[in-house]
Amino acid sequence: MERLSALAEFKDGKINNIDGMRVEFADGWGLVRASNTTPVLTVRFEADSQDAMQRIQARFRQLLLQVNPELHLPF
Repeated sequence: MERLSALAEFKDGKINNIDGMRVEFADGWGLVRASNTTPVLTVRFEADSQDAMQRIQARFRQLLLQVNPELHLPF
C-alpha cells in the first residue's frame, strides 16, 4: 500500500487514505486496500456508467502494474 500511495497521481480525483486508498472521481470511485483477513489487496469500484467504470478500473490497473508488472488482475 505504501508503494501504491507513493506512485498515485490522480489529478482528476480526490484521494482519501483513511482505509486503504480510495479515489473519488466526478463519476465514480475506486478503492484498493489491504485485506483484514488474508495477505491480499482488495479492490472495489463504482461508477455512473460503463465507460466511467472502465476508465477508473484502467487507472487502478495501471497503478497496480507499476508496483508489480506480474500481477494477475481480474478487472
